[in-house]
Amino acid sequence: MKIVILTSTTPSNIWLVNQILARHDVVAMVIEAPPLARSMKEKRARRLRMWRKHGLARTLNKLAYNILRRHLLSPGEGERLRKEFFPGTAEVAYSRAVPTVTVANINDPACVELIKQHRPDVVAVCGTSIIRADVFTLAPRGTLNIHTGITPEYRSADPIFWALYHEELNKVGVTVHFIDRGIDTGPIIHQESVPLYVGDDLVKITVRCIRRGAALYVTALEELKRGAVRTLNRSSVKGRAFYSIDLGLVQYLRFCWRLAKLQRRLPRLPATADPPASAATRSAELRQ
Repeated sequence: MKIVILTSTTPSNIWLVNQILARHDVVAMVIEAPPLARSMKEKRARRLRMWRKHGLARTLNKLAYNILRRHLLSPGEGERLRKEFFPGTAEVAYSRAVPTVTVANINDPACVELIKQHRPDVVAVCGTSIIRADVFTLAPRGTLNIHTGITPEYRSADPIFWALYHEELNKVGVTVHFIDRGIDTGPIIHQESVPLYVGDDLVKITVRCIRRGAALYVTALEELKRGAVRTLNRSSVKGRAFYSIDLGLVQYLRFCWRLAKLQRRLPRLPATADPPASAATRSAELRQ
């Protein structure tokens, strides 16, 4: 079964891609690398568009969070994530080379052309922006995605954050699903919640979700290869898509306060080197 991967260049996504490269026939890859706003003119234009679309209050709230994240949160979080997936002096790199193109947007014609050229059975998505139908309909066996959240309850951006923000601990987890025309609304192949422990923060929980999700993703691809995939449609379950603009400074400060409260409800990490990857196997539970 031939696979084309659509991804981006964060350490966690590179590590996730490596798990697929090691176990499946990946024939090509498309890397999405959006350009950054470099000049003050570009930055002002982006902020003006945000203001016109979302209003002044939401824009200022988001920009204040971005400043906090850029100067205090991101550097430390990024390095911790890198060390989790590429410890020590390990190079952050793909484990083997395949034909690759880099695009500013995953729906670029170059992405479509590469998929048509290699004619994969499956397209596997690992951390890109929203994919249009003219891309995700190209593979005859479908396009799969990994989402570090429980769908449809927590779709789109920052699902771990929002599940914890709303104190729904059983909704912190990972979903492997087919992509359809909605945002994280496609039929579910595997879905599991992950355990939470005293001392957990967003980085630790994110790593746990990605590691568990990688195992589920590899399994889903193997099931698809054998023609043994079973899916679950939870479209009747009420959910919500959260977007980048929704997470601002006010929401982050509330989250920090609520997470501190939640710590009192969490168990201690088991005295094992590798704790259980999932406290509740939702993929099995939901099929009963």
